[in-house]
Amino acid sequence: MGKNVIQSKHNIYITMNKLVIVFFVLGSFFVMNDLSAQESDMFFKKTVSGDFTEVLEKVIIEFKNVGFGVITEIDMDKKLEEKLDVDLDAYKILGVCNPEFAYKALQVEPNIGVFLPCKVVVKQLDNNKIEVVSSDPAMLMKMLKNEKLSKLAEEVSVKIKTAIENI
Repeated sequence: MGKNVIQSKHNIYITMNKLVIVFFVLGSFFVMNDLSAQESDMFFKKTVSGDFTEVLEKVIIEFKNVGFGVITEIDMDKKLEEKLDVDLDAYKILGVCNPEFAYKALQVEPNIGVFLPCKVVVKQLDNNKIEVVSSDPAMLMKMLKNEKLSKLAEEVSVKIKTAIENI
């Protein structure tokens, strides 16, 4: 094999190892007993009053206002009811994407697709309270130790935070 092919395979190996470490670290956050400090750093969230469908529409509008479109929608409550016969309050996972940022991220890190699209959770808390949650891409990307990717993720984080604040 040529020197470039070997170097390319080595770079892919290093990148995959970094991604494995990120997933391990994220998993560690979720098994720790006290998540309060880490959780506040890892997520943007806002609780609002209103009808679930109306809040969901507002979420979609606010993300559109900052350049993101919804490319996937998962009704987790319905999927789990269908698969496990359990009853959950409304719980929707939106996959949101800004094509320009996605393209730039793919140019910097070809394996970034494991983090795309960005996820936004809209969930019913009680009769009239809905929580909207998204991970902070800047915090996630810091673990990859790629300065270009981190700078890009900071821009994405500002947009996601703005969308959630405006709900």
